Amino acid sequence: MIKAVTSIWAIRDRLDNVIKYVEDEKKTMQTVLDYISQDNKVKQKKYVTCLNCDAFNPLKSMQMTKKLFHDHKRIVAFHGYQSFKIDEVDANIAHEIGVKLAQKVFGNRFEVIVTTHLDKDHIHNHILINSTSFVDGKRFCNTKKDYWNMRNASDELCKEYGLSIIVDPSYDSKKMNYHVMKTYMNDIKKDIDALIRESNCIKDLKDNMKKKGYEFDRIDEIDVIYHPYCNEPIYLKSLGERYHLDEIEERLTDKWILPQNVEHTKSYYQCKEYYQLHRRKKLPKLAGIHVAYLISINILPTRKQHISKEARQALKKMDQYSREIELLAKNKIEDIGQLNNYQQQKQDELNDLLKQRQGCYYQRQRARTMDEKEEWSARAKLFTPEIKKLRLQIKACENIRNRSFDKDIERIAQKKIKQRDAR
Repeated sequence: MIKAVTSIWAIRDRLDNVIKYVEDEKKTMQTVLDYISQDNKVKQKKYVTCLNCDAFNPLKSMQMTKKLFHDHKRIVAFHGYQSFKIDEVDANIAHEIGVKLAQKVFGNRFEVIVTTHLDKDHIHNHILINSTSFVDGKRFCNTKKDYWNMRNASDELCKEYGLSIIVDPSYDSKKMNYHVMKTYMNDIKKDIDALIRESNCIKDLKDNMKKKGYEFDRIDEIDVIYHPYCNEPIYLKSLGERYHLDEIEERLTDKWILPQNVEHTKSYYQCKEYYQLHRRKKLPKLAGIHVAYLISINILPTRKQHISKEARQALKKMDQYSREIELLAKNKIEDIGQLNNYQQQKQDELNDLLKQRQGCYYQRQRARTMDEKEEWSARAKLFTPEIKKLRLQIKACENIRNRSFDKDIERIAQKKIKQRDAR
């Protein structure tokens, strides 16, 4: 597979705990800043560009962002690298490409410093990314998907400027493509199977797959899917019958209806005192006959029974639907606009509680004695029940919205009802 020479790795604080974390963080990030900005490598400051941070003191900007969002994690930054073929590009173009790469991949959320070094035979860029977003405090995690996004973006820019793309010849292409493609197809099937259990409709499933980096599309009226690490489309029909969109819809709608002919279990029906009396043969004759009749038609259990996995899942889903209906009725929500306002209100409440709990964690980290640490831990735990409740309410709003926007739900439901009536 054709890929440009790019890489990225984490910058961690020092391992010795003698120096306080903040000092450690400063030294660590400063070390990288000093390295990537060395005058003998950079040849004037015109090959240093700061994005979303103070050009005169980028270190202070990054530290202020971390302080603002109470981020004291061990990985303080990420160090990216981009190199070019010898004698193919000058410093101006190389720096321009590096800045565009940083803007495209990181520029909307993170503070970034791009420098171009001229001390080697090949010109290369160094990119320092603050691990904490200045937008919302969320961290850059450098997943495989992030790495491949950076590589693909670098390749696209190099092609745009007419530069060479380095080919990795280390594998036999046909053999690699076969085995890699089989791996991609297995990944897709596993993720679809897992997300069907978490999704309410086909739109919900596609959204969840998109969060994992997948993309659905149609080529010549045939459904295809793109794996996060593969530019080639994979036909859904090649995954097997269970993975056609129609079959996936069937698998989703099958979850909406409770399994029929489910035996009564102890979970559904608590044994009455007369059932226990019947077992001990202490009921009058007529009452005993009546209880025996109830047992014979499975109204009363004759022994302890366990609910099946399918029934448990169906009951759990029904509980979820009940909570959603109760939320709509209790709060008198009549349209999507009111639903959005309600969800935003709950999201604001959640953010406030998370901030307060994070403050407790921060104070616990600064505490000097075990008693103080335990006290702050106890305070933090007080926020957990309400946070859990708000998260359930927000999730319920998302589920309601997803089903409301799916135009096919009514059609699928009617089809399902007709099928069951015909049996």
